[in-house]
Amino acid sequence: MKVRTGKKTASLVCLIILALMAGLLSGCTTFDSFRHAFFEETDEDQMPVITIGVFEPQTGSYSEKGRNELKGIELAHSIYSSVDGYKIVLSKVDTQSKVSTTRTAIQGLIDMKPVAIIGSAGEATSLAASEYIEKAEIPTITPSATNPLITQSNGYYFRACITDSQMGEGMAEYAYRQLGSENIDIVTLRNDSGVAALLDGFDERIRLYTRYEYTEPINSRIEISQDEQEMKDAVSKIASDGCDVCFISLGTEMMDSFFTMAEEKGLTDITYIGPRSWGESSFTEMMKKHKDIKVVFPYVSVISGTSEASDAQTEEADRFQIEYEARYGADDVPTENAALGYDSYLILINAIHNAKSKEGKDIRAAMMELTDLKGATGVFSFDERGNLVRTVNLSTIKDGLVVSEYVTRSEAEAHKLEDVEETQETQAEATEEQQ
Repeated sequence: MKVRTGKKTASLVCLIILALMAGLLSGCTTFDSFRHAFFEETDEDQMPVITIGVFEPQTGSYSEKGRNELKGIELAHSIYSSVDGYKIVLSKVDTQSKVSTTRTAIQGLIDMKPVAIIGSAGEATSLAASEYIEKAEIPTITPSATNPLITQSNGYYFRACITDSQMGEGMAEYAYRQLGSENIDIVTLRNDSGVAALLDGFDERIRLYTRYEYTEPINSRIEISQDEQEMKDAVSKIASDGCDVCFISLGTEMMDSFFTMAEEKGLTDITYIGPRSWGESSFTEMMKKHKDIKVVFPYVSVISGTSEASDAQTEEADRFQIEYEARYGADDVPTENAALGYDSYLILINAIHNAKSKEGKDIRAAMMELTDLKGATGVFSFDERGNLVRTVNLSTIKDGLVVSEYVTRSEAEAHKLEDVEETQETQAEATEEQQ
């Protein structure tokens, strides 16, 4: 048998390796037409550079959220590191979860002349950065800050998450339309301004659903302090009302005590709906002690979808999970914040591509025009204020994991509902006038 040697052998080996690489790439679900359509496969060392700024809390009270958002941003950047012939560089600054530090950090970041900015986790820090962002005319997207004021008065600020009021509306739809509940109690911490927008959205949607009904679906509105006796009285009131849904917004330690009292009263057949923070690891760990209690809350779970989620959305979430596990390991479960950081980066690079420009006003205009962009957490379009137009994903906890429970009707269907009921109201008023 004759053995091949020299240049012929080397050439053959190279051809085999190239063939294997081509086969692997063609079969890998994470390298699809998205990359080929938008990004050039060229030598990045020869490319001109553009900067995307990132201001996130890497220390302080919001550091867990900030670090998770950074993991998502860096994951997206590792996959899509260039756009339209430009190599993308991330410039990151730490807000330290403080307003004073944020002001200094955002000014330093703006001096680096980024074409766009991502940040931040934390409502106050995002608000503190807003005036500098608007003055510099740099399109910016917050992955997770829900305060409506962030985008309300700033034409260059967008958000990748839905607002608190949208979440409240979604919770109302789930309670009233999915569970068929007309027997709801509300429990909140006294003087808790953080839950105001969430509760307002819930109230407004419930009123919309029951506009022509004679029953009031909300039994009791109970405000409590951190006093144990007030919590016991609230549990007793819920028991006497016989409610089947309880809207409750308390911290993890208080919810632990509350659920213990509820279990002692046998109130385990109630669905407890609450804030997005229930998706955090401290809460899910606590819920292992209350396995008979069902909780539902606004949260984008990338662990498990439902049949009501679109195929495109589920496919994109799967893609994110595959890449996340490859980068961070199977034991690192991706959070909603990580997925929102990932999506924020994808939104910006799509806008940069569509704008065919590095100018802030052009990229902003391209972001406003984005339609049905598929991300890990869903499909993205924005309204005139930079807020996300999106269905609401509600999740629950099963076997210690956050999993999807319900996806609300589409935004178009929601508007259709409002239009129909407004027409009914107009007709009712006309009938009263005729009588």
